[in-house]
Amino acid sequence: MIEGLHVTTLARTVVDLASRESFGHAVAVADAALRRATHPVEGLSAASVTREDFFRELESIPLKHGSVMARRVIDFADGAADRPGESMSRVGMHLARLTPPRLQVSLAGASGRIYIVDFWWPEFTMIGEFDGRAKYSDPEFLRGRTPEQALYDEKLREDDLRSAGHGMTRWNWALAISPSRLRAHLTAAGIR
Repeated sequence: MIEGLHVTTLARTVVDLASRESFGHAVAVADAALRRATHPVEGLSAASVTREDFFRELESIPLKHGSVMARRVIDFADGAADRPGESMSRVGMHLARLTPPRLQVSLAGASGRIYIVDFWWPEFTMIGEFDGRAKYSDPEFLRGRTPEQALYDEKLREDDLRSAGHGMTRWNWALAISPSRLRAHLTAAGIR
């Protein structure tokens, strides 16, 4: 019960959506559900769910259509993806048959400062960053900074990481949701 309403469990909701929605949208939901176990969302009730919970739920309901798709989503889900743009990017990379990156990796800049990067391909020494507009406009991301300061801080971060020998490439929603465009972009950056 949430605010007096009967609702399904988080695991059941993910399985229901995974059996009906597009692969990308369902992966974004499953990634977010898994992430809540290690990164609770302020203002939302605590919920801890695992991939095993998804599989148990999938086995307990009589899905005639969509069970193969739901299993594919559950297998692909990764709670390390921080935001929907990262989830959709992962799906685009997968569909484009690119080398999967590591997610949310800590890397040192030339200054010695440690940064968390969205995507990391160690075999290509390449950092990938999904950049939506919210990064430079949403108060949650700005944390009291102006958009100009956020952009400048991001430039300094990138310069520090590049000075440490890491390559970097960035993309937005338009590329994240287009496997062919994302493939062209990442291939140009050296990802195979």
